Amino acid sequence: MEVSKIHLSSTEIELMQNAEVILTKNRVLEKMRTLLAEVQDKQTEFAGKNNLNSGIFNVSAKISKGENYLGLPYLILDYPRQSSENNFFFIRTMFWWGRFFSCTLHLANSSKEIFKERIIESYPRLKNFYISVSDDQWAHHLEETHYQKIDSMSEKQFREACEHFDHIKIAGRHSLTEWEIAPVKLLENWKLFLSVCGLIS
Repeated sequence: MEVSKIHLSSTEIELMQNAEVILTKNRVLEKMRTLLAEVQDKQTEFAGKNNLNSGIFNVSAKISKGENYLGLPYLILDYPRQSSENNFFFIRTMFWWGRFFSCTLHLANSSKEIFKERIIESYPRLKNFYISVSDDQWAHHLEETHYQKIDSMSEKQFREACEHFDHIKIAGRHSLTEWEIAPVKLLENWKLFLSVCGLIS
């Protein structure tokens, strides 16, 4: 049998021998799942107190995980999460390893048309957020190739971004160093999106 032609760098060899790296990663991911579960509990409690029990709230909240969004692990909490052939209304809270926490309002099809004008009118309230300016509605990385900070846009440009694409995606981004206050910030973003859509006062 020939010697393998695979080459490992010294850094790769060191990591390969260090089980603690993966064990630590697993512990961090479990803690981040607990963090998102706390956000989920607050969301469902708020929805119940405000009688948000029908329509887009019919489907219960869900936490999912993956290992490879652009090569990195992630956890997502979706609530509301209504998806059908003619409608798409999600608010997605995300932990992305090595990058950020985010909370994203994602509308497409009939939901986009129903809530579009309310969102456009909320331009002053959304200036600290990002908006999708790409045809790819499944990009979550918030890079300039796909997103633009709303406070860098005129109101006219913001309207055009809301109208031009088949979807509207607006996202709040928070540093991983803010993990202790992340549940509060993410819940605030979530409530703001509900308010912008006119679902709560």
